Amino acid sequence: MARYNKLLKKDKDKLLIALCEAISAVNNPQEAAKLLTDLLSPAEIEIIAKRLEIAKLLTQGKTYSDIRDSVKAGFSTIARVNTWLNLAGEGFKIAISRAKKEPSDASINEKFAPYSWYNMGRRYPTRIWPLLAIEEFLKIASNRERSKLVNILESMKDKKTIFTKEANRTFFENLKSENMNQNS
Repeated sequence: MARYNKLLKKDKDKLLIALCEAISAVNNPQEAAKLLTDLLSPAEIEIIAKRLEIAKLLTQGKTYSDIRDSVKAGFSTIARVNTWLNLAGEGFKIAISRAKKEPSDASINEKFAPYSWYNMGRRYPTRIWPLLAIEEFLKIASNRERSKLVNILESMKDKKTIFTKEANRTFFENLKSENMNQNS
């Protein structure tokens, strides 16, 4: 049976450099969200996001209790981030100083959420392609074409209320009885 050993230091360094290059290659928050949701689990993303927020709040002079209340993190996590900030913390400080104060687009927040509709669509594209196709069409469509599409989508909502399971069952039972009456 083959046994897997730990990576050699030079191999670890190569992987770390490749990761850093991949991270630095993203150009905007949307691309960063795509990269993070592909690389990390939802729990890992939450942990990293909490650490960054804790570092930001610590640099703003907030108390451990205030941070615990707002971020829902334990005192040990806050103390660990504080230690990292005091010992080195250059990465935290760079990220905090360069980050925008408020997201410019509310939809960006959805793109960062691992279980959002946006990210589910990225993970399961065959189930979501009609929505993506409509979004792309809306980007290039004229006002007249957009209004036509909106009317079509509105009429589809009506179908949902008209064609319920019960209505379909009744319809098919009526068809069945009509066919039986015609055959007799």
